[in-house]
Amino acid sequence: MYSTKLELTEPETCHLPYTTTESFAANIQGSRILFAKFGSKAIYSRGAGHTWKYEDGRETVEESHFKASFVDYELVDNLDYHTGTAEFRGKEIKYDRKNHRWTYLNNRPVNFYTPSEHNTPAEEEDTV
Repeated sequence: MYSTKLELTEPETCHLPYTTTESFAANIQGSRILFAKFGSKAIYSRGAGHTWKYEDGRETVEESHFKASFVDYELVDNLDYHTGTAEFRGKEIKYDRKNHRWTYLNNRPVNFYTPSEHNTPAEEEDTV
């Protein structure tokens, strides 16, 4: 579809949402446009400071859609969907794209459901 796919520059790479794949830049009518695959859809942006849009319908990809692409995103704090980093219980964590899970910086997987937080209803009744 695009005759020349260009590598992204450092600022363009920083603008790329972390859970996207197959990213590249192309010159379209004299403008450099960024493209990537987000889930099963193609998205594009005019670069840093510009929004991402779905290529097929040209609707803006909302920030909440990017955040929702991370497993257990609702359990983390300060999620940066560009870098794939967040915090859990005050510790820095990073998203592992290959395994679709969160890990601590020492590469140990994050366990969001410790026994004290994942009680059965009977256990919760006992603690009341």
